[in-house]
Amino acid sequence: MIDWIALLTVLVVTMVGALAAVGLVSLGIRLLATPDRPGAIGEPSDAEEDDVNTSGRRPVPATVGAIACFTGFAAIVLYGIWLIVPYFH
Repeated sequence: MIDWIALLTVLVVTMVGALAAVGLVSLGIRLLATPDRPGAIGEPSDAEEDDVNTSGRRPVPATVGAIACFTGFAAIVLYGIWLIVPYFH
């Protein structure tokens, strides 16, 4: 007989973990694209994307936040591997 509550628990935990991982990576990438000051995205005549950091600089808090996001993502991935690989149990 199928334990539907356990199946629902696995579904919910999987969805929350996947959304957290994707959210952390996307926020980290967005923080890496932060310009050095508001409105300093580039010259209006640039043919590049408007949301790309072309100055080569970004605020230190944005860099620290991006590193924190990628570290959180790595923690989620390593925890998932730890759950799957039987050697660690």
